[in-house]
Amino acid sequence: MNHDTAVTGLTADDIATVWRIPKGTIYRYAHKYQWRRYTHTGRAYYHPDDVTATLDALAKGRH
Repeated sequence: MNHDTAVTGLTADDIATVWRIPKGTIYRYAHKYQWRRYTHTGRAYYHPDDVTATLDALAKGRH
């Protein structure tokens, strides 16, 4: 993994802040919808495309 990848991932804190959803919900969605993730220095980062695809679909009532 390179440094650019770590910068572009989203943490659960990032997602909770932007979408205003509880972190527990984020972990549930990550598991249920199989978001790609990686860890860097002990912190989990989720792939932005997976996050936005899931949350956009849920907002539109498609899940």
